[in-house]
Amino acid sequence: MSVVSLEIDANNTVTMDDLLAQPAKLGVKLRSQEVDDYYTLLCALDKSVKKIIEMDDYLQPTDLERFPRENIYLPKGEENAKGAWAYKVTIEDTKPELSKSRPLVGKTICFKDCVEVAGVPQILGTDAHGPWVPEADATVVTRVLEAGAKVVGLATCENQCSSTSSSTSSTGNVENPYGDGHSAGGSSSGSGYLVGSGEVDISIGADQGGSIRVPSAHCGLVGLKPTFGLVPYTGIGSLETNIDHAGPMTRTVLDNCMLLQVIAGKDGFDDRQNDAPSVDQVPDYYGITKNSSIKGMKIGVLKESLEVPAMTEPVKKKFLETVELLKALGAEVVEISIPYHEVAPEIWMVGQRIAGAVRKMGMQTGRKILKSSKYLDHSLPLTQDGFDKTPVNVKNGLINGLYLMEHYPGLYNKTINLQFKATQEYNSALDKVDVLITPTLPVVSPRHGDRKATPIQMLKNTIGLNANTGIFNITGHPAMTLPMGFLPSQEDPDMKFPVGLQIIAKHYDELKIYRVAYGFEQAYNWKDL
Repeated sequence: MSVVSLEIDANNTVTMDDLLAQPAKLGVKLRSQEVDDYYTLLCALDKSVKKIIEMDDYLQPTDLERFPRENIYLPKGEENAKGAWAYKVTIEDTKPELSKSRPLVGKTICFKDCVEVAGVPQILGTDAHGPWVPEADATVVTRVLEAGAKVVGLATCENQCSSTSSSTSSTGNVENPYGDGHSAGGSSSGSGYLVGSGEVDISIGADQGGSIRVPSAHCGLVGLKPTFGLVPYTGIGSLETNIDHAGPMTRTVLDNCMLLQVIAGKDGFDDRQNDAPSVDQVPDYYGITKNSSIKGMKIGVLKESLEVPAMTEPVKKKFLETVELLKALGAEVVEISIPYHEVAPEIWMVGQRIAGAVRKMGMQTGRKILKSSKYLDHSLPLTQDGFDKTPVNVKNGLINGLYLMEHYPGLYNKTINLQFKATQEYNSALDKVDVLITPTLPVVSPRHGDRKATPIQMLKNTIGLNANTGIFNITGHPAMTLPMGFLPSQEDPDMKFPVGLQIIAKHYDELKIYRVAYGFEQAYNWKDL
């Protein structure tokens, strides 16, 4: 690597101890005759760093004049009785004549509280550090505003976006719209409740292992994790760059189509979008789906998805009943076996533990993605108090990731290699059918976890929950959950909760997913099933 200069700042603050501490972190030390030279090199580097720190940052374009923020506040008491709101705000387009089209006029929208909205505090479900205030809007925020939607706030997300339950946010539990005391799913928990209850029309969630699909399944929503990179992740809090997805959470298939059509396409700031279409080449999801039919489609039932360890008999039975309903609509249904699906959850888990720990420590590099440097400055370094307030999932991830990096140096590379293999396995299956289907989740909405329990007890109601969802975050296939009826709660049989059908297609083949989902939705009222 080249060195730009050996000039040292007159107000240099680098000490010799700073230098010697760095190789010590690797368990090695410098030779004594080298120390002075390396000290000079480090001091010169620090001078360049200070120059960069003093420069203005570059942020994604945000038009605060056209889209002014009004009435920003933290809702409390009865206004937030179900725990679903993180912050409220009103944002509308004051210059609608500048938009080419406005398909979302009349729709209210909220965002998972990891989507950056300039000027609106972001809690991220945690008290490990205080709220921070983004300086720019995420790309998806700008796009929905230009399309005529009315932004009404940020929806609660689980603590640091790291749970599939809805009982980890520092602001309190998020209730299921079909029954208090039960999980709304996570980590886009607030979005699940707000859209599921009808308080908000549509939402945008984020999904790294099921965080759109889990709450959507628990709350009776249509939730889509699009193809990796189809929707720009610019300005959205990342768990791990290789599995980050953002997508629509809606009550109907056509609303989902419309919202995806608005937010999809390259923005020029996210290298995860290298294969994505430009904005003007995004398909007419709404128009094509509205005129489509499920008749004649070939649907593959993923055999191993019914055999995941946490699968309950009632969910399996409901899924098989749904298969018969799809047949009745003229679809051909066949069984497809993908043995790789049995180990898929572990490939996802191990790789995510390592990369997730690296990102949590602010060390992730190698991607060309526009993102806030302010947030990392705000949340790091991790203090003892912050660690004590960190949820079990995140603590466990940090411990696991650090252990794996120390004891298995080549493991992360191997999980990436296996992800390519897994992608090939699912693609081979999808060569034989139009879509694959699975139960989204193996259980219906469980009771909230006990916040005062032991770590394992706190995790108990989420173990195995994303066995059918996480794999498609690492393969990048689009996957949607669609409500297929109700089932009684295992703990409270008098209470019934929605059950989700997951539909998977090849990359950028969302239209096939929509075709199946719309056909089912038009033929059957899921609330009667």
